[in-house]
Amino acid sequence: MVNLSEFSENLKSNRDTQITVGLIVIFMLLFPLYFNYASNNISSGGALGSVGDYKVSGEYTFIELDSGTEGIADGDTLTLELHSDAVQSQIAGKNLVAVIVNMTYDEDETRNGFPPGAGCAGPLGGNDAADTITAAVTRSNITASGSGQNPGTHEVTAEWYDSSIINTVVSGLSESQIMDKLEGGETGIGNYTIDISVAAESGGTATCNHEDGGEEVTYTVSLVLLDYTIVPDIQIEV
Repeated sequence: MVNLSEFSENLKSNRDTQITVGLIVIFMLLFPLYFNYASNNISSGGALGSVGDYKVSGEYTFIELDSGTEGIADGDTLTLELHSDAVQSQIAGKNLVAVIVNMTYDEDETRNGFPPGAGCAGPLGGNDAADTITAAVTRSNITASGSGQNPGTHEVTAEWYDSSIINTVVSGLSESQIMDKLEGGETGIGNYTIDISVAAESGGTATCNHEDGGEEVTYTVSLVLLDYTIVPDIQIEV
């Protein structure tokens, strides 16, 4: 049996008791407020929330569709024709929202000095000139492209969802409207065309001739799956 007198004295002087009681009071205040808010933001069907503020978060999974290393001559284009059926077992029933092409490349200019063995020594060799590697990816009527210079890496992403709302608070929309922005549907099912091209440049000096006939590019093509969560963003002032 609780000794009210002893409890009262503890409440006046014992900090742990004060903290415990304070937390209980806060919980008792917030608990009914939360469920009142939640009940007002659930549709009549009990499934999706109405217009309000929602925290949106997501996790990505990358499914490799193709990869390789190819030497691409100056002015040439490597074309990849791919299809999502190649990874059907990995994407079935999942939310496919984008395709991403990652590329890495180095510098492979050759040097020929005059006189041989001396014309390219030290600073006489000059600097290599950067090549430009460009990639374009197409899925149906969705396209994206981008370029980078060697040595280096870059990526090109074509997406058919609203990536800007991931890990944000979205206001003024219902839960179903937010879902519409995050669902990829059948858009990503089908053919993909990836074009990777090289525009080579050569450096050099008067005594050291540089030659650059192209570039070796290592690429990975991945399909992007999104698993997201949407929860009410509740701001309660006590």
